[in-house]
Amino acid sequence: MSSLYLNKKSLILRRTGFTLIELMMSIGIMLVITSIVLFNQSSYSESISIANLANDISLSIRQAQIYGVSVKELQTGSGDFTSAYGVDFNISETGSNSSYLFFADRGVSKNGYYDGTWDCPVGGSSECLEKINTSYGNTINQLCLLYSNGTKDCTVKRVDITFLRPSTSATMVFFNAGGGIINAFGVLGAEIDLLSVAATHSVTVYTTGQISVK
Repeated sequence: MSSLYLNKKSLILRRTGFTLIELMMSIGIMLVITSIVLFNQSSYSESISIANLANDISLSIRQAQIYGVSVKELQTGSGDFTSAYGVDFNISETGSNSSYLFFADRGVSKNGYYDGTWDCPVGGSSECLEKINTSYGNTINQLCLLYSNGTKDCTVKRVDITFLRPSTSATMVFFNAGGGIINAFGVLGAEIDLLSVAATHSVTVYTTGQISVK
């Protein structure tokens, strides 16, 4: 066997494998691709979860509207068909930006807002019907009062939205940082801004009773 043949065979064998540099480059490329995929998957999951929260809030407000307009009995056998139903968003309480309350505005006064504590005791004379918690680290970032002239006030710390027959429109009560009621005129609606690690969403409720999710 000639030396020329052996040299050619040795060259062919050397070319069939990976060098250390080629192997490291391949691993590096795979790591970059994997990182990009995982990052995009995480962002996608965040976007989906906060969109679901926005839809859940929208459905809670719509449920309050349906209960209020259809004159739902407060409790089976109670004979109370006069309560308004609503949703309370309050970011002034500790940890309250990760939950909201579904309540019945009961009693003679029908003041348009929730009278009770944030821990939401259920039953008896309590107005709270359910405390709904957000998930996956999503929070209620801010509350805004929308005016009909196109401006908005996002210093609001609490807003209660209620519905009562015969009107399908929404009654809204806004509170400032001190817990006082904001006497606003020309109110167009309320905006609930939601925040996650990688995405934002908002739910807008108009005094006409319309609900928009963005």
